[in-house]
Amino acid sequence: MTKFGGGRFDAIMAELDRAVDDLVAFAEADHSRWERSRPGKWSVGEHAAHVAVTMTVTADAFGERLPRVLDGTIGPKPRRGPLESLWVWLFVRRGVLPRGARTPRRFEPAPRPGLAETLDRLRRQVDRHRAVGHLLTTSQRDRLWITSPFITRWHYGLVEMVRAHAVHARHHLALMREMAKR
Repeated sequence: MTKFGGGRFDAIMAELDRAVDDLVAFAEADHSRWERSRPGKWSVGEHAAHVAVTMTVTADAFGERLPRVLDGTIGPKPRRGPLESLWVWLFVRRGVLPRGARTPRRFEPAPRPGLAETLDRLRRQVDRHRAVGHLLTTSQRDRLWITSPFITRWHYGLVEMVRAHAVHARHHLALMREMAKR
């Protein structure tokens, strides 16, 4: 069993649960910081909404690919080139998400997102990823993959993406905590 194989789905889902629970707890602990931001940067709420947006996009993509893995018509995962392999190693396996990259517009949050709606959306997207994984056997989880919505010539498997979302949520929680200290 590989570190991010289908047999590790529940353990990796638990990691995502913890990351999102920590983000939600931080946001709910003090509502006054929800709209806090640095000049020209996202607010605490916008960081949370951005995480929800990215999770929605991948939950949609896995939902669309799910029938193909269930009926056995999904193609094999594409091979990874050196740059993609390095990125997956750094981001997914090591859990490092460097700062400073420009977010593509389609992943930018709406301005002034509502606290309750945003946190509810985050929880729903976690549950959507879990639901997909629980419909599949271990080997089906290993075969389910999507084209990366971030760099479309790349791809992610289900368990890899769940881990990526956990890393991403922790990355934004760290940024949110920094803003709260100001």
